[in-house]
Amino acid sequence: MRENIYAVLLFVMELIIFYISCTILDISNQLVLKIGILWFGLIFIFKHYKIESTLVWDEIRDDTKSFLAFCLLILVIDYSKISFYFRIVLLGFIMLVISIILNRMLRIVLRQYLARRTLIIGTGNDAYRVASISHNNRFALTEVVGFIKVKNEIQALELINHEKFRVYNFESLDSILKEEKIDQVIIAIPQATREQIDTVSKKLFGKVQIIKVLPELNFTMTFNSKINDFDGELLISTSRGKLGFVENIIKRLVDICAGLAGCLLLIPLTLYVSHKNKKNGDTDPIFFKQERIGLHGKPIYIYKYRSMVPNAEVVLEELMENDPAIREEYLKNKKIVNDPRITEVGNFLRKTSLDEFPQFWNVLKGDMSLVGPRPYLPREKEDMDIYYDSVIECKPGITGMWQANGRSDVGFEDRCKLDDYYYRNWSLGLDLIIIYKTVKSVFYGKGAL
Repeated sequence: MRENIYAVLLFVMELIIFYISCTILDISNQLVLKIGILWFGLIFIFKHYKIESTLVWDEIRDDTKSFLAFCLLILVIDYSKISFYFRIVLLGFIMLVISIILNRMLRIVLRQYLARRTLIIGTGNDAYRVASISHNNRFALTEVVGFIKVKNEIQALELINHEKFRVYNFESLDSILKEEKIDQVIIAIPQATREQIDTVSKKLFGKVQIIKVLPELNFTMTFNSKINDFDGELLISTSRGKLGFVENIIKRLVDICAGLAGCLLLIPLTLYVSHKNKKNGDTDPIFFKQERIGLHGKPIYIYKYRSMVPNAEVVLEELMENDPAIREEYLKNKKIVNDPRITEVGNFLRKTSLDEFPQFWNVLKGDMSLVGPRPYLPREKEDMDIYYDSVIECKPGITGMWQANGRSDVGFEDRCKLDDYYYRNWSLGLDLIIIYKTVKSVFYGKGAL
């Protein structure tokens, strides 16, 4: 009922804005009705008024599809002046922007009335991540009430230190469902056996409106996978978001534009870095190149601002030989948190991720892409294990999944998993999300690339 009232409110507000926009653009009343039916019909078909617990990226994607379909369909109508057609397209673009902003604004303002009260079963890292996404993304209409701890499950450290979320025992599940008026339950124990999932499901049967399950990801399941009804048996077909001919062209054009812009910004930045180094008595070259693993496993040389002392690799070997703790940390994570080799200027460059800027030259050359897997070192090949074969199918990127999802806080194995995820779920939309999240992470200074 609440969702229906919200959908009507959103529709009425957009209808008013639509009519005002038509008046400003001098569109006749005869066409207003036809164009209005077309626009609102399309946006309805693409689920704009279906209020679900989705992220804002899904809304932007669906509304953009509505706009593109609108632009194509109005070509069917015969307009005497081409300028009039562009007025209609402008109207569609205005409504696209308004629809996204208005929907987001109303969801934020009315979230306390619309959000589904959610209980998460599980207290591991996966469960905590689902809760954090729901809590931090205000567009998603999901209010996490608490967690249910399952027997023998290791509780996430972040969850222990988080005052917002409460943890309950599995035995109190029935009472929590009633007392907290739970609308939705998310089962977030990917490593659970089928018997454990059945036990939890039976406890929830008939007691909650919506049940969602977070599956254990493997190499066969991606967002491009299809579910088939095989005479009563549920089958999941494997699929991968492989770049087609058109997507390859678009991605390369984006890379060329980004490479040109980055190289132009590189000029004043290089002068600044050179000045700061000389001021601190460091007269060694400010750039260094390093061999990395490129597309199809071919070696490439990436360029970076030098953020460490000269001969950093030799110094690292000495540190690892003299300090067992440093050796263990580096072998595990392929980096040292408080690395003594980093210079004063280098520390600033790393915090702001400006040390990666020279890689825009690699992007322009075609060795790298703006978005892609991390450019791994040759000596890391063995540690990449089974993920190596999938990671080398993409050009390495200046930014990617692991940079946009925790950056330096992500361990080596998790970086490989995220890069494998990118390979199997690639889309232009995913690239845009990664770029946005990377810029946001750099702006707030969360970790280093």
